Amino acid sequence: MSTHMPGLWPTLASRALGSSAYYVISPFLAIWLHSTLGMPVPVAATAVGVHLLSMRAGAVAMQFVVVRFRLRLVLVAGYVLAAAVLVVPVALGVESAAAWLAVLAVNGTAVSCANVGTKALIANGCDEHTRLRAFGQLNAAVNGGAALGPVAGGWLMSVTGRAFPLVPVAGFLVAAALAWGSPGDVRAAAPGGGRPRFGLPNRDVLLWASVMATLWVAYAQFANVLPVYVAAHVSTGVISLLFLVNAVLIVLFQALVARWTDGIARRRGDRAVVALGLVLLALSLVLFVPGQGAAWPVVFVGVAVFTFSELVWSPAADSILSKKAAGDSFTAFGFAGLIWGVAESLGGSVGTALAGDTGSDTGWYPFAGAAALCLLTAALVVAVPRLRARTRVPAVPDGAPAPAPAPVKTS
Repeated sequence: MSTHMPGLWPTLASRALGSSAYYVISPFLAIWLHSTLGMPVPVAATAVGVHLLSMRAGAVAMQFVVVRFRLRLVLVAGYVLAAAVLVVPVALGVESAAAWLAVLAVNGTAVSCANVGTKALIANGCDEHTRLRAFGQLNAAVNGGAALGPVAGGWLMSVTGRAFPLVPVAGFLVAAALAWGSPGDVRAAAPGGGRPRFGLPNRDVLLWASVMATLWVAYAQFANVLPVYVAAHVSTGVISLLFLVNAVLIVLFQALVARWTDGIARRRGDRAVVALGLVLLALSLVLFVPGQGAAWPVVFVGVAVFTFSELVWSPAADSILSKKAAGDSFTAFGFAGLIWGVAESLGGSVGTALAGDTGSDTGWYPFAGAAALCLLTAALVVAVPRLRARTRVPAVPDGAPAPAPAPVKTS
């Protein structure tokens, strides 16, 4: 049996390039909107939140789209629309905040369609023997692209000025061309079969996705808040170097960390891996706090710890979610994306507003708050199953006598 899905490499390459194109501007959007277009910091922060939320929440709409089209077309159309919608406002010289909010919402939704379409294509195009490896390769492609995009974005923003939103256009178009080489006969079935309908995942999926929203609140502090937090003290080139550290460490250590966490999962379970990732994530956020002082180089250490935390928690959290999905993974990941998108949007918007307020000393609040939330979530992830196990009443087999009541003490 083949270990590869036919046509997988162009699918992975398009996903990596699409991810890179999205993140070449995403971390710098607030800075660009404020410094180049003159938008107030709260408005720029709102725009960042809209962009993040649409990139995550668009996955829910995929339930209606993918049952009508072949997934290859969904990928191609998503990337083409993501590129086209950025060209129009730059060509017309649009500066309206409302117009840019709409543009970023459409761009994020188009990227979301391509992202979820890629997952559905792999899930439905691979068998049980090849699916796990394919998703592992997809994870590497997404992380690599998301880490490398900001490396270029920091330098390009300073030299492109008002044309900065055009930077990712070529990337999206090449991603669309590569996606055209994906398998052309793969569809996503309607939830439950039959006519397309709106379906909710089970309660366990929604609960786990809600708990894991902490991860995405914290992730926004790195991807969106940290650049704003340090922008007044370092150049955009230095900010790009922070993302370069992230990219290099992902490439060098992803396979090694995967083997290490797999050993932990076999001995202690996936939840222990998630909890470890959350603790590392909290530590990394604390190390971001010196970013506005003389000790700002410590932030590089924080980025290194953040990268290792992501390599730990990301696959483990998804693994648990897929088990809870009980086969309905498309709906599960779609709604998880919505929940995580809301969390990332709120974390990015609130964090950016606080970090960008140079007239106050609240800049470090987002990192401290997210770190505390990570530690609390880590404790819950480990403690709740143990508490449930202690309070669970053993089931009595059918036909077996009920256990005798405990004797009543009379003295």
